[in-house]
Formats: sequence, C-alpha cells, structure tokens
Amino acid sequence: MISWFKYPFIRLLVPFAIGIMLAFSLNIFSVEENVIRILLIILFFLLISLIVISESIKSYHYRWIFSSLLFIYLILLGFSFVKIRDFRLIVNDITKIDNIPKYYLARLCECPMSKEKSVKVMLEFYAFEEDDNVKSMDSKIIAYFEKDEKSINLKYGDCVALFANPDEVEKPPNPEQFDYKDYLYKKGVTHQVYLKSDAWIDIGYNDSNPIYRFSYWMRDFLLETMQNLGVQDEEYSVAAAILLGYDDSLPQELRKKYVAAGAMHILCVSGLHVGVIFMVFSYMLAFLDDRKKWQYVVKNCILFVLIWFYALIAGLAPSILRATIMLSFVIVGNMINRKGVLLNSLAASAFILLCVNPANLFDVGFQLSYVAVIGIVVLQGPISKMIYFKYKIINKIWGITSVTIAAQIATAPFTIYYFHQFPIYFWLSNLFMTPISSVVIMGGMIMLLIFFIPYVNVAVAWIVSKMIYVMNFGVSWIESLPYSIIKGLYVNDIQFVVLLIMLLLLLLLIECKDVRLLLSIMIMSCIFLIVNIGINLKRNEQKEMIIYSINNTTAIDFISGGEHLILTDTVFINDKSVFSYNIENFLVKKGLYHSGKSKLLHEDFDENFVKKRKNVVTFDKKLIGLSDGSVFSREELLYKIPLDYMLVYGRKRQALSYLLNVYNFDYLIIDGSVPYYLASRLIDEADDLGIKCHNIREDGAFLIK
Repeated sequence: MISWFKYPFIRLLVPFAIGIMLAFSLNIFSVEENVIRILLIILFFLLISLIVISESIKSYHYRWIFSSLLFIYLILLGFSFVKIRDFRLIVNDITKIDNIPKYYLARLCECPMSKEKSVKVMLEFYAFEEDDNVKSMDSKIIAYFEKDEKSINLKYGDCVALFANPDEVEKPPNPEQFDYKDYLYKKGVTHQVYLKSDAWIDIGYNDSNPIYRFSYWMRDFLLETMQNLGVQDEEYSVAAAILLGYDDSLPQELRKKYVAAGAMHILCVSGLHVGVIFMVFSYMLAFLDDRKKWQYVVKNCILFVLIWFYALIAGLAPSILRATIMLSFVIVGNMINRKGVLLNSLAASAFILLCVNPANLFDVGFQLSYVAVIGIVVLQGPISKMIYFKYKIINKIWGITSVTIAAQIATAPFTIYYFHQFPIYFWLSNLFMTPISSVVIMGGMIMLLIFFIPYVNVAVAWIVSKMIYVMNFGVSWIESLPYSIIKGLYVNDIQFVVLLIMLLLLLLLIECKDVRLLLSIMIMSCIFLIVNIGINLKRNEQKEMIIYSINNTTAIDFISGGEHLILTDTVFINDKSVFSYNIENFLVKKGLYHSGKSKLLHEDFDENFVKKRKNVVTFDKKLIGLSDGSVFSREELLYKIPLDYMLVYGRKRQALSYLLNVYNFDYLIIDGSVPYYLASRLIDEADDLGIKCHNIREDGAFLIK
C-alpha cells in the first residue's frame, strides 16, 4: 500500500478541492456577508480545536479524530475561498449602482488582443461618476473596442474613460452550447461592453504593475525581433506560440490540424517547454553536480532563476505560471534531497494556485497540465519497460513514444469529456514532433539570446523557421490520414467520474502492485457500460423538435431516434463555424453527430418521420407553420389551416392579422433571423391578440418534446 505520509500536499489538496467543487455547485450567486463571517468563525475555532487535539492526543488509535477534523477543515477552507470570491463579485456588481453613471474610469489589466473587427481586452473598473461625485469601485469586465488607429495603440496599464454602460453576459441560448457566461464568471467577470470610437477616451495615464509591464514589453520586443530576423507567416505564428506562449496570430486552420494530429500541446507553452529549458541549462551546469553540496544548491538556485526569467519574458501567462510553479517545487525538492517528491511537488503547486484562484480547478488547461504530468510520472516507466529492443536508438524512440502514450492515457477522459474527440495518430505525431519541437525551443531560445549578433542571428532564425515548416508539414500530413481523429464521442457526468476512478485505480495498481485493484477496475468498467446502455436506450426513444437561436439564421432540427433533419437556409449550410459553435455539442449528446440530413426552407420533402408541403411541416402529429412574409392568396384556401405553432422568420415585415386569416394558431415563435424592430412589433401584436409568444433572440432556443 502507498504511504500517504510521504505526500502531505496530496492529503491537503484533495479535501480542499472537494470544498471548491461544493462551493461552485451550491448556488454561487446568493452569498451574503453574514454567511461568510459565520463560516470564517467556524473555521477559526475548528483550527484552534485541531491544534489542541494534536497536542493532547498522543495515542495512535485516536489520530483518526485529528485526520477527520483536518479533512473537514480543508473542505470548509476551500468552500470559504470560493464564497469570499463570490461575495466580492456581488458587492462590486455594476448592476448595484443606483443611477446610470456618466462615465467609468478603467485600466487595461492585460494586453489587448487584436481581432478581425475589434480589439478585445480585460478592463478593471476603479471609479465611476454618479450625481457629480466620483466613487471608487472594483470590478472586471470584457471590453470590445471598435478597431481603429486609437484602439490598436492601447497597451497594458492604460487608463480610459468609458461613456457606455456594460451589459451582463448572457447565458448560452442553445442547449449544450459553450457557456461563456460561466467561463467568464470563473475568471471574476460578469459584464461586457462594446465601445465605438466615440464612446471612450484615453486619459493619458498608465497605471500598471512594473513586473507585468516589463514582461509584456519584453515579449513584444522578442516578437518583433523574430519578424525582423525573417521568421514570417505560419512559421512566425507557431514560433510565437511555442517560444513565448503568444497564440493570437495562430491561424484557425493550422490550429485545427495540430488538434487533429494530437500535437496541440506543443503549441501551448507548458511543462514541456519549461522542462526542455530546464534540461538544457541543467546539462550546461552539470559540472556542479559532483562538487560540494553548496555548489549543487547554487546550481538549483540558478535553474530556479532561469525558469522564472523565461516565464517573465513569455508574458507570465497562466499556463506558463502553472508549469513554472510545478517545476519550482521540483527544484526545491531536489535542493532538500527529498525522494519521491515529484507528485507531492505537483500537489503543492496545485494547492497554491487554487488558493490564489479557486476557479482554476475548473480550467481545462489546468486539469490537463497536471493530469498529463501525473500520467507521465506514473505510467511512462511501466509502459517503456513493456517492450525492449536490441538497438539503443530504437529504445530511445520507444522511450519518447511511451511518454506521449502515458500522457494521452491520462488525459483521454478529459479530452473525450470536454472536446468529444480523440486523435488516433497522436503517437505518430509526437514520435517526430517532440524531438523537433525540442530543437525548435532550444534553437528559438538561442535565436532570441543572440539577436544582436549579425549574420549568425539570421542563420539561426532560418534554421528555426525551416524546422517549424517541417513540423507544420508533418502535422498537415498526419491530419490528412484517414480516421486521423474520432469526433462525436460523448460521455455524461457519471461516465466521466467512472473514467476518472478507473484512471486513479490504474495509477494505484501500477504504484502499489495490488492485483485486487483489477477487480475494482472491472466493476467500474461494468458500471460504465451499463450507463452507456441506458444512454443508448434513451436516444432510441427521443423525439424532439428544436428551433436553434442563431442570429440572422434559421435552423430547425427534427429529431426521431437516431435520425434527424435540419431545415435551414444557405447561410447555415455554408458556414461550418455556425454549426460547430452553436449546435455541435447538442447533437453529440443526442448521438446524432454522424447522422442527419439537411433541407432548405423553400424545399418540400417527405421523410419517414417529418414532411413539409409548402409552408406547413408535419412532425410527431404536430403542425408547424412557416412564414417568411411571402404573399399568397387567401382565396386559394377552402378553410383556415389549424396549426400547433407558427414560426415567423426572415427580414420581411409581417402582420399577425394577415397570418390569422390563413391559419389558426395560438402560439407564435419569432426566429432569430427576424430584425429587432420587426420582432418588437410582432410581440406587441401577439400580446394584444392574446397569443403566446416565444422570441428566440431573447428567450433562447425553442424545444418541443
């Protein structure tokens, strides 16, 4: 069995993380100050009790009391950290301001991100003007500045005055769509604003943290240096991402290729990049290993400073900080000569990061970083020993492959759960990508260090650029292979937890060699299969109609068992990004990702579960009328057509009085393709006539089961 006394931070981290999860799952929007105060008092007295008990109880038989109290204390501590954060967000909520301020004063708390039509940036509001008085505040929002010469020149720390009132971030309008509101909330942001050129002014003052200011300046300088040395186009985008963690310029298509090849982690500055730098400098300082102990300490101190300097020049991005903190604990562990300290160091770094921001626990990058490292630490050795080759070179290649296999096994549940896909050829891409990327990282660091040496700097930059070209070519080739990536994979929350338990049991099995754990893994596998059977049975019985909420587009989905048909327009069919962002996750959950047909709104059709004739759709014994404002004669009809629902779409002006001359209905649905002013008129008219109304633009997708 594992001796958990060797891993104190793991014992601290688990209950602390449980407390954080409980806090985020228990109505985080309704926290009062008194609740926080009571919770903190309880924590204080519990801590005192722990100290007293630890001093008074000497017998081993009663230590479970101390352990239990410590466990409870850490759960409450994690819970309170979240609640205190939530309380601060509520206190500083912009909506609590009595009157609409004349203006807000804000500072840029990060570097602006230039997009196609706007400049996106995080703003920290520190004051506002109300009733001729300037009052202080502390709130963060996401701002989108209209892209022009003025907004492009914004930089970190600049202070601005805003003459527009921020809006609360809305929840996703479609089922299973990415929850941007929740994503921002976990980052401490509840509002956003779009600013035209005349809605803000630069007040000519910069209030920035000198460390971050230097970090961003250094990063921008190095990015410009790379371009001046001849690193351009896609090679520049990849070099910026690999070396400095700057991926704003990375083309979306190239990003998708790296994802499909299972090599996206190479573009995200993480433990791999910091680890390569650590190993290179560790090798360069190897002459200090065999000397006196104080020299060994000096070596580790130098390594500590170097990796933090790298984090500084790379912009102190969260992923870089994660990796640097993890490695810092490893270095400290080496300095104090602790064996088996790596997992404990990982737990210690995670504990610190969660104390700083508890919402990190739900960050996908945070989860993948730690799980991948744990997988490599525990699984890589046993996997590499499974196969032995005569030739050293082949063993080295297998060793590299085993690292990627270990990381992929550990992260597989998360990849499937969050992204609904799995790269088949990850082992192939990483087989040649890992060594090449390592050379790129080392060469890139040399390029940036010798940028002032003429001719040599250009030569190194040319080599780095060509190596990146080879990487991009290899990724493109792997992505083009048949079945390079399996998409449409789905596991629900229960299955995800079961997979995590199975992964944990596998790690314990490898660590403690207890064959009895195999039985537990088999039981978990059976539970997973039973849940999967239940999901499939439910899918076979599903029968739904959903009208998606997509601005300026109409998309109606008819679902029956394992089949579905989307009735839509050419905009939706031609733009794949609309599908992937709005409805892909929903279809994956329904098991319909790989099936389905599409028809245009003007087409008549007769499928086995849905049919359309002229302006009426028949589905599941329900009649749905479709009106885009086209005029047709009432005299053509012998009687009014009875409908269950009437859907109005398109940009033409329509009147309910005219529709009621042709159809009988008492439920109106206004599509997202209808302009605001036309939708408002229809809503008012429906209210006067006593007709129920659902405005998809405001109320979200309309679902009929």
